[in-house]
Amino acid sequence: MFGRRLFILWMFFQFPFSGGCRSDHFRPGCAQPQAPRPAPQALALSLSVPAAPPAAAWNERTTPLVPVLHTTDPQPRPKVRWWMRRFDQLSRKVASMSSVEILFVGDSITEEWAESGEVIWRRHFSHRAINLGVGGDRTQNILWRLKNTPMECSGLSWAVVMAGTNNLGDSDSDADIFEGVAAIVYHLLDQCPSTRVILMGILPREPASFMGSIRRINDMLARLDNGTSVRYLDLGPQFLSPDGSIPGALMPDSLHLSARGYQIWADALRPFLDAP
Repeated sequence: MFGRRLFILWMFFQFPFSGGCRSDHFRPGCAQPQAPRPAPQALALSLSVPAAPPAAAWNERTTPLVPVLHTTDPQPRPKVRWWMRRFDQLSRKVASMSSVEILFVGDSITEEWAESGEVIWRRHFSHRAINLGVGGDRTQNILWRLKNTPMECSGLSWAVVMAGTNNLGDSDSDADIFEGVAAIVYHLLDQCPSTRVILMGILPREPASFMGSIRRINDMLARLDNGTSVRYLDLGPQFLSPDGSIPGALMPDSLHLSARGYQIWADALRPFLDAP
């Protein structure tokens, strides 16, 4: 009996954690289990090689590798209720169109076909075209509207694009504005592969300090003309006097067109739109 008690006492001092301590439950007085210390070579390797990210991280990136340009990132107009109402109105019009051959895409210069250019529009386009111009739109706003407007493209032959002038007053570079207009063209070609695009050059406007940018952007836009799906049309020379000023008879506010200005635009489009 004495020998048995002595054996139990010896076991208690050899293994002190056996008295109620478990490796998966911490209790005061119980030693925490220690992970084996890594070998020096393994420690050096762990410090020099970063851990690989989870596989899901590669499929759920929130930050693009290449920054998106402001002018090519589709955006609605912030906090402008009338703009959303106008968008809804145009979306319903597009949804109801059946035999539309021509789509006009742009800003206020395009929108005002319904005002200053109304007579010319009725004469040449009202029976076969739809006007998606919205005043004040930059390239990113036009892109947002196009991407959020379901469109039936089966009968659509041409899209007339005039955009970019409103980006001139922002901090966008000439190259960024070009990319914004080009993004509109490429979106239309992707959305409606059988449709051809007439890409209008940015028209002259005030202030005169914009004219250098307009020329440089138009030079870049002209290079998108491939002779088939994209045709470039620059009316700038027709809206400038010999001394370089903008005739008030064509652009009363040196930005928007008069009825005569819209007639010049319509006449320039006819060889493309009326061709078989």
